[in-house]
Amino acid sequence: MAVAGGWAGRILVVDLASGSSSVLPASDYAPPHLGGRALAAALAWDLLRPGLDALDPANPLMFLGGPLSGTNAPAAGRTTVCALSPQAVPHPWFSRSSMGGDLGHALYAAGYDGVVCIGRAPRPVVLHLSAEGPRLEDAGGLWGQGIMATQEALGGGRRARARVAAIGPAGETLSRIASIGINEGSAAGQCGFGAVMGAKNLKAVVAHGTGRRQVADPEGLRALLRALAREHAEDREKRSGPRGRAGLPGARPVPCSRGCLVACATRFEGVPGVVFPEREYAGVVQCCSHRFAGSDGLTWNLGFAGGFELNVLANDWGINHWDATKGLFMWLGMCHEAGMLREINGRPVEPDSPRFWYEVLEAIATRQGPLAEVVADGGWRAIQRTGLLPEEARQLYTGWGYANHWDGRGPHGNYIPYPFWLASALMWATDVRDPMGSAHGYVQNLTNASPLRQNALSWERLGALAERYYGDARAADPYSGAEGKAEAALFSVRRSMIKDSLPLCDRVFPRLFTTTTADGMPRIGGVDGPDLEAALLRLTTGVDVTTADLESAADRALDLERAQQARDYGRGRATEQPVLDFFLETEEERPSEVLGVKRGTDRATLEALMQRFYALRGWERDI
Repeated sequence: MAVAGGWAGRILVVDLASGSSSVLPASDYAPPHLGGRALAAALAWDLLRPGLDALDPANPLMFLGGPLSGTNAPAAGRTTVCALSPQAVPHPWFSRSSMGGDLGHALYAAGYDGVVCIGRAPRPVVLHLSAEGPRLEDAGGLWGQGIMATQEALGGGRRARARVAAIGPAGETLSRIASIGINEGSAAGQCGFGAVMGAKNLKAVVAHGTGRRQVADPEGLRALLRALAREHAEDREKRSGPRGRAGLPGARPVPCSRGCLVACATRFEGVPGVVFPEREYAGVVQCCSHRFAGSDGLTWNLGFAGGFELNVLANDWGINHWDATKGLFMWLGMCHEAGMLREINGRPVEPDSPRFWYEVLEAIATRQGPLAEVVADGGWRAIQRTGLLPEEARQLYTGWGYANHWDGRGPHGNYIPYPFWLASALMWATDVRDPMGSAHGYVQNLTNASPLRQNALSWERLGALAERYYGDARAADPYSGAEGKAEAALFSVRRSMIKDSLPLCDRVFPRLFTTTTADGMPRIGGVDGPDLEAALLRLTTGVDVTTADLESAADRALDLERAQQARDYGRGRATEQPVLDFFLETEEERPSEVLGVKRGTDRATLEALMQRFYALRGWERDI
């Protein structure tokens, strides 16, 4: 039964070792207005202790929805997954990953705001969640199977009502870049949480139920969602060209979750195999998955069919696409080009051979074969194990063991010119993982709304919007240097917490820039773009919540995350220095289209920015 404020009211804790379970009242942990990542921070404070390893059975693995779970808000079926991270360095930081696939909706329908898994089952198991309660089922027959076969066996196919989050062989062999997969292409990809499930002998979590969400103002919510869909479609039509994969085999856009406005994934059918020509593949390409194909500008080039085959296999085996294609594959190719790595344990490195890259993925999934010793735990650890790092490859890993993402670096990264990547530097330095999984609102969306893209807003209009959003027009000024970038970073990390905690889609929120109004600010159903999250929550829960309330709740959750890091790992200002050094020691990937030159930064500028960010957060200098 739902309780006030958008909660099912129950957090399920399952001890996989004993098979017992208990229920925590959500009201004891849920911060005002937020679930998901913010709820995880509160749970982690009680459940974690110093010295706990990510692969220890006591590591609490959390699958959490939020107060919008069960609604048709854009991608509100997303699920936030949290635990100590096997991928992270120099500590197994408590971290988060987000996935589509509607598990969050199913958890709510089963009567839970989330589930926390502790302990290690004595044998492989599946955790079933329903209104009748939790049930553990033997998974011996599924161990060794891929994610797709596991979902089908558990009633979680593409058209099924049950939602199945599962691991493939990479999770079973404890690869530190193992993902948790759901449907054909959605995954909790970053952080290595597939290995956490594998360490717990947990093959899959299955959720289904009949509970329905009670919405405070259903007609008001429907009206706002219709208006949002219209505005988003009109703006995208004005600013975007045709989808780049039209005409390829069976191509059609597919959503990651119910209520999705973007359908940023593309499904293909009937794609012939290259490594295995007798096979035909079907599956989903989204986010960085297209990079498996390589290109003339990368260090490998397999063509669409060769890349698609690798993408489907990586999805099935549960391998982090971002680390594979942005980190490991790039590093292997660069080492080969530099003459540093011609073979690995007798296996020749062949960057233009689909068979070679197949064997790389197979080694990650199975920890077998000549390549496994180097590649099984991803690119960052491959660099540590071999000591090989070509000069160009120094830009591959920004910090915390994660490959670059909207940091202005390359090679072939997400392009964001100086000075806007200064905000990225602050976000990277003060996080524990790649921060951009839910922080595209500034680094990507400002760039895409600017004169750097077609049919965009002028710098003058963007400056006026930046004054409104960030409190400083210089946050959107390409000639402004460091001014306004700490303010933009603060706005972004707050909104990241809000999105991961309601939950909502990072491709849609915050809604800051549009071509549908004269001044560039979205106005949808009488609501200004930056206030849409609060409006959705008011209409859903009936609670009178404002944007300021959400930002205050986000600040409290961010402070609690920071406090846990300080308590358990001694985190302080010095902890962030290696990430800042990365930005000092590298320059942007290519010359700014505005300034006409490549730009780096200096220590005094970054130190001043960090001090400004700390002051805005209300943190002491050394905490």
